[in-house]
Formats: sequence, C-alpha cells, structure tokens
Amino acid sequence: MAQKWRGLELILSRDVQSESATTPIELDWVAVSDVLFPVDEEVLEGFRLASTPVVEAAVNLPYTQRGIHASRSYEAVKQAISSLQYTNVYGITSQIVKTLLEKHVYSTRARAVLRLSLFEVERSPVTKAETLEHFEAVFKSYGHRVNGGHVLRNFVGVRGTGITACPCAKEVIREIYLNGDNRGDPIPTHMQRSYCEIVVESDGNVTLTQLLNILKNSFSSRTVELLKRVDEAEVVVSAIQRPRFVEDVARTAAYLAAKQFPTLPDNHHVSIRVKSLESIHRHNMESRLRTTLGEIRRQVENNRVA
Repeated sequence: MAQKWRGLELILSRDVQSESATTPIELDWVAVSDVLFPVDEEVLEGFRLASTPVVEAAVNLPYTQRGIHASRSYEAVKQAISSLQYTNVYGITSQIVKTLLEKHVYSTRARAVLRLSLFEVERSPVTKAETLEHFEAVFKSYGHRVNGGHVLRNFVGVRGTGITACPCAKEVIREIYLNGDNRGDPIPTHMQRSYCEIVVESDGNVTLTQLLNILKNSFSSRTVELLKRVDEAEVVVSAIQRPRFVEDVARTAAYLAAKQFPTLPDNHHVSIRVKSLESIHRHNMESRLRTTLGEIRRQVENNRVA
C-alpha cells in the first residue's frame, strides 16, 4: 500500500495487522476505548448535557488476523459523533456498529458503548429548593453478520446514586433497645451512598425518564445535592423507613422494569448492577443481575410478588 510521509511516497510491503496471528487464538473483542469528543452544551430529553461523550468501539478478531486496524474503529466513532444530534442520540451506537462491520471485513461481531453525563433539575423534599442532580446515560449496540447482512440489538440505560439503609442493623436495634416495639421514634440504622446502573434492551421506546424513575424508586431514598436542615431530616427518615440491602435494590429495579415496560418482548435483555459504599466496613457490597424481561415476569408470576 502507498502512503505519503514527509513528502515521500512510501510503498509498505507488509500489512502487519493482516498477517496471521503468531498464536492462532480468536479474541472476543478488540476495542478502541475512552474516546472523547468535545461538544457544546446540548439538551437530551430535557436534561442538560454536562460533559463530552465517552465512547468504546469493538470488534471480534479471528485467529487468522494478527490485529485490528485501529484507525478504522476510530474513524467509525468520529463519523458518527460528527453528525451527533442529541435528540437522536439513540442511533449513534448503532451507526458505529454498522460502520465497524463495514470497515472490519474480517470481523463477524461489533459493539459500541456511549456514555454521557447529564443533569436534571429537581426539588428538595420539604423546602422545595431547586437542586441540580447528576446522572449518567449509557447507550449500547451489538451487531453480528447474518446471511450477508447484519442484526442489531440496541440498549439504553442510566447510572445514578441513592441511599441504602441496612435492614439488619435496624432490626437488631429494635429488638435490643425497644423490646421489639415498632412504635415511637424512627429506629436508626447505618446508611450508605449506593450506585445503581440499569440497562434495558430497547426498540426505541425506552426513555431516560422512565429508567430514572425505576432507579430512584429502587433505593431506600434518593440523594439530594442541596438540603436544608428539614430536607436533610426528611431524607434520613425516609431512608430509615424503607431499609434495603443491595440485593433488595437489584430485585426491586428488575421488578419495576418489567412493570414499566409491559409491551416490550420477553426476549429483551436487562442488566442491573448495584454497589454500596459501606459506611461501617472497609469493604463494599455489590449485587448484579443479567436476565430477560420474560424471565423477570415468569419469576414474579410464579412467586406472586405484589
């Protein structure tokens, strides 16, 4: 292949990436990751964009190919981002995947992930003070070749913070200090800031607002950036009155997802990850679930969750 370098035309005798792998093993994914592109402040579904999108683009690699042509992956991202319209951000990752499969003829699968930091305006629980709350939106697409064409699956998700209040410590305190009495003052327990990410397979009919509502209602309570004293008391009491483990948060999010999207097909995938930054331990706690809406519906029906 001929390329220009310092005014000279070079004829490269070898395409190293296209040579056979020195060790003939297929690789699941080879990616260009943490790709950043600057954008002006935009609005997506009424939420304010806070920072540049972060993109990952990947393809699988057969054993016959030593390496991917990484510049082709970067070009696929650049082409899609250059035409980025935040009202149609859902199509960006699918476009990247299509371009990846066009450029990497040796690959049979491709994926793209785009993450955005967003803000929404909320109100504190008592004084109704205006507060700016941050969350992350995530868009994913996966594609594979079929009969000369390709099949795409698209996903949309959110990641945000909330509070988890420990049910175990609350019950022990109730038994020891209150003789099992539930009346009177709120029973204390330890609380921690927790993170939840929920991603749902979408046909274009899953919104960030719907996913945020699921996320917020899965925690013991929401976190709030601006709190006056009475607001702070309300948040603490609300969390104590709805104690939840990370396991509870993951299960609640799954249940609410199935309830929120009754018309989505059973084979649509859902992934949930919850992480609690433990306040009384050096370690943290995590809970994860990868399933389908149909499996959630089946388990809920079989176990008669109200």
